[in-house]
Order: sequence, then structure tokens, then C-alpha cells
Amino acid sequence: MRNQLIALLAVAALFGAALAPAAAAADTADESLAVTVTQDDDVTVEVTRNGSAVENATVTVAAVDGSYDGSGSYETDADGTVALPTPDERVNVTVTASDDDETAATTVELDPDFEVDVEQNRDVVVTVTRDDAAVENATVNVSTRETNSDYDGAGSYETGENGTVVLPTPEGDEPVTLTVTDGETAELNVTLVDGIDVSAAQNDDGTVTVDVTRNDTAIENANVSVSTDGNATYEGTGDYQTDADGEVSLVAPDENVTVSVNASADNASDATTVELEYVNETVQEDREFAGVSDFVHYLLENGSTGIGPEVSEYVTQNNPGNAPDHAGPPEDRGPDAESEDEEEEAEDEEAETDDETEDESDESEDDEENATEDAEDEDESEEAEDEEDATEDAEDEGADDDDGERGPPEDAGPPEHAGPPEDRGPN
Repeated sequence: MRNQLIALLAVAALFGAALAPAAAAADTADESLAVTVTQDDDVTVEVTRNGSAVENATVTVAAVDGSYDGSGSYETDADGTVALPTPDERVNVTVTASDDDETAATTVELDPDFEVDVEQNRDVVVTVTRDDAAVENATVNVSTRETNSDYDGAGSYETGENGTVVLPTPEGDEPVTLTVTDGETAELNVTLVDGIDVSAAQNDDGTVTVDVTRNDTAIENANVSVSTDGNATYEGTGDYQTDADGEVSLVAPDENVTVSVNASADNASDATTVELEYVNETVQEDREFAGVSDFVHYLLENGSTGIGPEVSEYVTQNNPGNAPDHAGPPEDRGPDAESEDEEEEAEDEEAETDDETEDESDESEDDEENATEDAEDEDESEEAEDEEDATEDAEDEGADDDDGERGPPEDAGPPEHAGPPEDRGPN
């Protein structure tokens, strides 16, 4: 009997020993429910028990400070996970998981998404921000997406205090992947391009020419923005696109002004500032048409040598017969009424002048004809008088011959004025 009791006690002891580990296992099972929160591209809550996913577990999310759009209650999916939205700003949240009267909780800090901005100027600048604040010490990994790429900017970088990394400008278009990591990871695919250059120069007539190039090659359809500094005004401000020559033409300023010119094309940009001066076109025209001497002095004062061809060209261009383009009325309209009246008035005056000239010419011809007739009458009268005198003389001489029987004197001849009117002088 005693031996049976001892045996029963021994069995009971063994049975009790066997139950003790079972109770411990149950306690361990109560503690095995776990919840973890990870933030990558999204916020993910995972609930496990002994390392296995727990489906249909309840997950409660509450903001500790501030507000969070992901606050609320969820159920895990077949993978034991719940996806939460990325916050708009940094926030601390408590995440509690429960299943079969077991609970697990954790408090984590959630960050807003990375913002990765790539600006391509003469260099490539990558800027990493979160919640509008620069992210220092973030890792930026640059990898090329083309097998045969020789881009020397590939590699790993770390952002500075301003959250930026500077990469070299590629020699041609270069597709790359930027992977940014700082507690979470963001990935961005972008094509890097050659840098562009913008320049602006003022012409002699005051107008401005803007050039946009890449590797000294004109860029067509590049965007150009022109603005003034301060409160100055300039009619050329505004947005433009370059033509086939990569150029934009701007009007001449009405006053001295400083303008900023920004150009962008294919995610690359460049900017420049230029000081424009007011050009008095009237004074310029006076200089242009002041004469050859003035032009020669201008060339010499500006250090020109061998000016012969330039002077020849100037004389040719400024020949009075070469009327400037603006000498006539605008091409899109005929002469106005006032010009027509002036033209008719000029024609009337010309006609009156012609009539007066013709009248004067007729009077002159009449006067000359009258004068000629008078002269002929006078000559005929004188000739008649001379003949009459000669007749009387002859009669007197005849009478003398009859009385004294003598002839004319030996040296007697015709009077000096006895010749025809045209070969004798005045009486």
C-alpha cells in the first residue's frame, strides 16, 4: 500500500513537472505578439507572433503630439501588415496591436517624404529636403541606367549642411537613378543633360540680343525670362522662346536699366545680368550722316587701321542717292490726304511758273522782233537820206561841170558812209 502511494506521488510529481513547462510556454506565448513600424516609401506596420504573420490583428494608431492623417483603427492583412500614409510633417505616434487578448505597442517618429530636387546649371545640384528643411548627411547614390555609360558622376555622396550634393555635368544626355537614404529611402530617375549658357548683348541701336547655347550650339525653343532689378521699368520684360538661331530680340530701353535674363531648356538653366543704356537715335543718325570726315575721325579715335575699305563702304552706303528705308511713307499705307493736297498745290505752282515763263518768253521774242524791225527801218531811212544827198551832190557837180568845165576832184570818192548799212558805222 505504501509502495502504491509512493508510486502515485511519484506519478503526480512527474505529472506536475510536465505541466510546469506548459504554463511557461503559455506565458511566453502571451509575450510573443510583436508589432514593428518601418518607414520607407510608405509607413508599414507589421504584427507577428513568434515570428509569424498575424492576420486580422487589430492595429490602433494615435498621434502623441500634433496631428496625423493615419490615426485610427486597422486590421492586418494576410501578411500581417497595415499600410499607413506618410505624414505631411514630422510626428510621433503610438501603434498598438492586439490579437486573442494579447497586445503589443510601440511609439515611433514618422517623417514626411524626402523631396529630391535636381537643378542642372553648369553643374548638377541635388537637394534633399524633408518637411521643407534641408537633410544633412543623407546618402545619395548615383547609378547610370545605360550599360556603356562613362559618366564620371556615378558613385555615392553625402549631403552637406544645406542638404545638397554637386555632381559633374555630363558630356551628353545621361539617364541616372538617384537613391537617397536617411532612415527612409527615396528613389528618383532623371536624365542629366549638358549645361546651357545664356548671354545678352546690347546692339549699337540700343536693341538687345539674347543667345542661348549648349556647347556653343544654338538651342531652339529655349525659355527666356527677362526681368528688371528694383523699381525700374523696361518694355522688354516678359517671357520668350528662342528662334532657330537660339536668339531672342529685345527692344531698346527708354532709360538706363539693369535687367536679369534667365534661360532654361531640357531641365538645365542659366542666368545673366546686363546693364542696358538708353541710346539717343537722333544723335546716332546725325553721326551716321555727318559726313566722311566725321566718320574718318570716328574710326581713328577708336583705333581703326587700314580704314580705306571702311570709308569706301561708308561713302557707298551714305550716297545721297541711297535713300534710307524710312524716307517714304510706310509700306502699309499710301500718302495721306495732306500729302496729296501738297502735291497738287506744288503742281499748280509749277504750272503757274511755266505760264509766267512762257509769257516772259513771248514778250522777249516780241521785243526782239520789234527792235529788229525798228533797226531795219532806221537803216532804210538813213540809206534813203544818203541816196538823196548823193543825188543832190551829183546834180551840183554836174552844174559845176557845165559852168567851169571841170570834173570831180582827183581824190574824190564815195563818202565814208556810202556803203550798205551792214558794213558801215554810225553817222
